[in-house]
Amino acid sequence: MKTMFFTGNGDKGKSGFGKKKFLKDNVLFYALGALDTLNSLLGWCVVEATQLRKKKERDVFTGALHEFQEMLFIAQAEIASIGFCVKNTKKVNNTHIKRLEEIIKDVDKKLPSITKFIIPGGCELATRLDIARASTRDAERAIISFNRSKKCSPELLAFLNRLSSVLFALARLSNHTLGVCEQHPVY
Repeated sequence: MKTMFFTGNGDKGKSGFGKKKFLKDNVLFYALGALDTLNSLLGWCVVEATQLRKKKERDVFTGALHEFQEMLFIAQAEIASIGFCVKNTKKVNNTHIKRLEEIIKDVDKKLPSITKFIIPGGCELATRLDIARASTRDAERAIISFNRSKKCSPELLAFLNRLSSVLFALARLSNHTLGVCEQHPVY
């Protein structure tokens, strides 16, 4: 059987789940969409990371980014289960947060201290990671808005906060690895 890429059911601005209909501008869909955008951006980062010359460097970035993508699917499942009021056993938990913190600490050991603000950019991978980091903040804001009406776990909110931090750390690491100097604003 061929894949059905469209049904036409959403042409009037509503999406269905079971027998329920939701407006497509529902805060639930902003939260899910922000996570989907972020996951796509991480995939874009993986594509660039596969171009790194040294296998060890390639594996560090692609391995971490794939882990984050898997975690984002769990975050989406958690948000969807809350929004659609269905039972779900998949939730972001402290193990995910600790994993992000481990990566941040490991990366931090390899980098010079930050003494000034850093202008996003540098090498291609760092630039993509900076875009993904900014998108993480968008997802965090969307989920905070969703959280006003449907309560999310504190772990989910902490996870997004750490994810933006680890993406910042990886952007710095990619520039450092490739010998690209960080630029600082002069105001």
